[in-house]
Amino acid sequence: MCGIAGIVARNAESYTPAINRMIQSIHHRGPDGDGIYSYDNCILGHVRLSIVDLLTGSQPMLSPVTNTAITFNGEIYGYKNIREQFEDYPFRTTSDTELILALYEKHGSDNFLKKLPGMFAFAIWDDEKKELTAARDRFGEKPFYYAFGKNGEFIFASEIKAIIETGLVKPILGFESLVHYLQYLYILPNRTIYKNIYSLPPAHYLKFKDGNLRVERYWELPEVNEKIEFDDAVEQFKTLLEKSVENQLVADVPVGAFLSGGLDSSTIVAVASKYKERLKTYSFKFGSIIDELPYARGIAKLYHTEHYELSQEESNLADLLITMQDVYDEPFADSSNIPTYLISKLAREHLKVILTGDGADELLGGYDYWYKQLYKIEKKKDKDKFIAKWLQDLSKFPRVHGYSLSQVVKYAAPDLFYNSTFKTLLDAHNEQKKYFKNDELAKILNFNLSFNPEATNQKMQGNSIDVVLKSDLMDYMPGDILVKTDRASMAHGLELRSPFLDWEFASFCITIPSRLKITQSEHKYILRQAYQNLWTEDIRTRGKQGFGAPVHEWLKEEQFTQLKNIYLNDSRKKIFKLFSFPNTREYVQRNNYLAWILLTLSIWMEKHEYDFEL
Repeated sequence: MCGIAGIVARNAESYTPAINRMIQSIHHRGPDGDGIYSYDNCILGHVRLSIVDLLTGSQPMLSPVTNTAITFNGEIYGYKNIREQFEDYPFRTTSDTELILALYEKHGSDNFLKKLPGMFAFAIWDDEKKELTAARDRFGEKPFYYAFGKNGEFIFASEIKAIIETGLVKPILGFESLVHYLQYLYILPNRTIYKNIYSLPPAHYLKFKDGNLRVERYWELPEVNEKIEFDDAVEQFKTLLEKSVENQLVADVPVGAFLSGGLDSSTIVAVASKYKERLKTYSFKFGSIIDELPYARGIAKLYHTEHYELSQEESNLADLLITMQDVYDEPFADSSNIPTYLISKLAREHLKVILTGDGADELLGGYDYWYKQLYKIEKKKDKDKFIAKWLQDLSKFPRVHGYSLSQVVKYAAPDLFYNSTFKTLLDAHNEQKKYFKNDELAKILNFNLSFNPEATNQKMQGNSIDVVLKSDLMDYMPGDILVKTDRASMAHGLELRSPFLDWEFASFCITIPSRLKITQSEHKYILRQAYQNLWTEDIRTRGKQGFGAPVHEWLKEEQFTQLKNIYLNDSRKKIFKLFSFPNTREYVQRNNYLAWILLTLSIWMEKHEYDFEL
């Protein structure tokens, strides 16, 4: 796990000061070492977190057989088995990095990614072809950003801050990304907050040669297999997950696990404990408001882990919200980034690698508060037409206590509302996730929306929960969940591994139909059937509890009241160049997620320099 950077340009060695600034800005990702290597037309940089091949795995790494070099961030799980296919290759290291070069040289730049498992973001410079090939893993666990410099340079890095540090790119705010943030808390995984800095989407690769850029997808999500038998699915599910956990425990340094006390992390700890005794586990408590520690302690006791706990009372949350704006580079309002940052800091005091339960919710239908209502809709697709008109009439009523009667109906009978209002389940799901509605945006923004906010959402064919789950795998998970965990952990030089996102296991899960994941009474049904005998009774019977922070309570505290006064009650702040100061008052005065979104954005705007075009 590391940080990467590079510049493709003529006389590349002259960019050495710029590449030095780049790798210094992301040194937190790789505190164990750094390196630079330059060709005539490309300079590569790298900062290293030593996990595998501690002695000979330094980067950028040069090929032993061609004039090619790589800078790589990630882990190739099971790489030792793949290396056995290269009996005649003159490996000079025992690292997974060199394996990528071997695959590139054997299968070619357009085909080698199909053979590559794991989580990764890397760039390979082929000096014979004068061509850069870069790629990002299938689910977007590792980040890859790029931009064009003022002189035509192609610049890439693991984090946006490194690109800006070159001084070659003056960032311009992107309004479409800003609107998506206001509605969904995060930036789409194929964009950034800046219109002139780009994110390589998951499961894509790019080629840059002679000033021309080509971006292509190398992997598609598999189709659902409706014919699979339940018993066969459970057996294969267990076999593949245990193989994944075993592979992800491979490291030349100790490996631990986050343990929330939920189904996913409890399963990972239970399976990992088969292969590793006295696993170190880490849990977080949100004060007295949300306390999952009893569940986590039960699992820790059952599997004799070396257990550590952290509570929010030990931290200044307002200061941390300010810190997050540097950690994330972009506005990011998923409040669980703060506890993730804190628990990563605690874990890094003991080790470098942590297993997590990330990915299970999207793969297995775990977001009960969303998917339960969609399940009801899917089972009742033929509604009487009068319901739609009834809801339309209700929407015309004046607001009561700040909420229209239609919003009350959405809460009281959401299955009726979504089923009668939207053409597809995915349209309904996008509305479920939305915070600021379109009419509210029109009210508070100082610029006209020259685009349809809905057009930025993931569009897929079909009308089923399976389509919704795939959409969340391609949008919400890489845009929110994996951004949150990567930045929060790598800020402390901690590597997170997600066994649920193993390519082989996750691909199989995508083929499992939603009827084996979501039932009328349970979510993650197949996970329960496969592993509930390894959980405590408390875990088996508890409902879904996300890792979100209690924002409504935080915002009532004096420390956040002061932040709101500084960043949201002063009309001179940057945010009010784009937002109406008077029209935001009703949202600022609330202690809910809408206020949190605006507060986060205002702090981010004050800490970053950018242009914008009204």
